[in-house]
Amino acid sequence: MTGTENRVLVAVGPEGVHGGALTFAAEEATRRGTGIELLHVVRTRVTGGDGLEHLQALDSSLTESGRRALTAAAERLRDLVEDEVPVATEIRSGPVVSSIVDRAAVGDLVVLERRDVGTVERLLTMSVSTRVAAHAHVPVAVVPQSWVPHPVLERPVVVGVDSSTDPLGQVREALAYAELAHLPLEVLHATWLAEPWQDLAFGNDTRAQWIREAERELDKALAEVAGGPVPVTRDVQWRRPVDALAGATRRAAVVVLNRRHERGLAPHLGATTRTVLRYAECPVLVVDRD
Repeated sequence: MTGTENRVLVAVGPEGVHGGALTFAAEEATRRGTGIELLHVVRTRVTGGDGLEHLQALDSSLTESGRRALTAAAERLRDLVEDEVPVATEIRSGPVVSSIVDRAAVGDLVVLERRDVGTVERLLTMSVSTRVAAHAHVPVAVVPQSWVPHPVLERPVVVGVDSSTDPLGQVREALAYAELAHLPLEVLHATWLAEPWQDLAFGNDTRAQWIREAERELDKALAEVAGGPVPVTRDVQWRRPVDALAGATRRAAVVVLNRRHERGLAPHLGATTRTVLRYAECPVLVVDRD
């Protein structure tokens, strides 16, 4: 990316990138008034010895394949943006994840595609997505290949929070995104315990009492952001968080989740976030906690 012109980065794999990620990137760039860069990374290979000539030929073939994928993606993207924003392409050699993360450092958003493939291939492609989402210093959107925006309904931005008493660190980034997109925000908090542990956790309380108390705590915490330009609602569920969040992807415009930054550990994604990314039916935006 050069200067501040192209602030939305779309990673393009060897098989290209399809409608969902390109549509999302076009909408985001148009909304933000910024350009888009399409990036393809040719994976660095160890060369040397008798196989040097063969590996050089392979790298040349992979580079040419990447250029074709970039050209095809750029043509489709330019049709989507209709010259409203500039579209640039870039090809690099190096480790795929770190190359994307490094290139994204001067931008505002990374867009990655989750391909609609079989389980094994999805696990391989998700390895790149989850690692980029964990280590990038900007928001990362993982978009299902077949996703299309709903043509009529104004779907909410849904943000998952793991605390009903202190949710604002997870909410603020989602609130800013919802304001930019002119969409309402729904704050989703879910928790669940297996039956054998419920008596120990609740004592004489009931699930309904727990839900009411969590709702009161969320209302109190969210009062700080109430009354602004974004309508904010909350949804408290007695349900496995991964099931509640995956279910939210069927009715949301975007689901917002957070990276983990824990003392002594590198940034990473929790098991719930990784699972939601794998099965989501709408774009999932991974952001830092405030």
